Amino acid sequence: MAEGAIKPEIEDSLKSESEYRTSEKTVSLKNNVQAEYNISRTPIIWTPRFIITFTLTLVLGLSLESLLTQGWLDGYYSGTFIFQVYVICVCLSWITLLVLTHSNWIRIGSVFGIFWALFMTIHISIFALNNDLSLRVHTLLNAATCITLLGAYICLSIDKTPVNRLEAWFFGFAPLTVCIVVTLIYFLTPSSERSLNSLENAIASTALVLSLLVWWMRPTLWKSQPGPTFLFGSVPFILLILALFAKEFNPSNYFLAKVLRGPISSISTNEANFFFSQVALLILFLGIIRVIQYERVSTTKE
Repeated sequence: MAEGAIKPEIEDSLKSESEYRTSEKTVSLKNNVQAEYNISRTPIIWTPRFIITFTLTLVLGLSLESLLTQGWLDGYYSGTFIFQVYVICVCLSWITLLVLTHSNWIRIGSVFGIFWALFMTIHISIFALNNDLSLRVHTLLNAATCITLLGAYICLSIDKTPVNRLEAWFFGFAPLTVCIVVTLIYFLTPSSERSLNSLENAIASTALVLSLLVWWMRPTLWKSQPGPTFLFGSVPFILLILALFAKEFNPSNYFLAKVLRGPISSISTNEANFFFSQVALLILFLGIIRVIQYERVSTTKE
């Protein structure tokens, strides 16, 4: 009786062990299949065709910018026409992104980008008139342009990127920090120079700095989308460097960079401003192209 009672128990234990091993193999196989499925579903952004297109755009753009800068220095044409062509190209890329994307965040960011192009066009058009109106609305348009650029950056950086606790605190305290910084800049300005224009310059400067921090001070962006992070963050970085090397720290003059006004007083300084302002616009254009490529490949995968 004892042997008969033990034998079924041994058979049951062996059977349960074999079933456990079988279920373990099944789970492992399912995990491998799921991993292969996820890999196959991951969109390949840097395809050979896109790499060639991106590289040619960068190389040809930099070469063209060098030639345009030399022609501008020789007085063959004004800077207003050059910058307007760049703005039109960037605006068309924002519109393309708005049409292709299925993300609400990118749609909102594209709308901000289109408003950025609109303010830039108004800014350049008023400068082309060369009248007193350009001096009155210069700082106002600069502030509006910087704010719309910041809005586009925030929306693009939030899309498809996990926001950790530190970044949540960053976005939560950003509005309050901006108000404090703008107030400090305004009241630290000498009373003789304090005006509505100085307040608008402070707003534009703070928005430009925050545009840089939105991309480059978030580790999750460097991990999830390093390409757009580097490209979009390079734009305010270049503009801030240009402002630091100017006689006064006034990054609100960013894309125009004092090259559209008055005679050329310093060839080297204005040449650098004119060239690197074009570089900033080219990098912004390349960043939008990179996002368009991601949206296009993601739509094809679906």
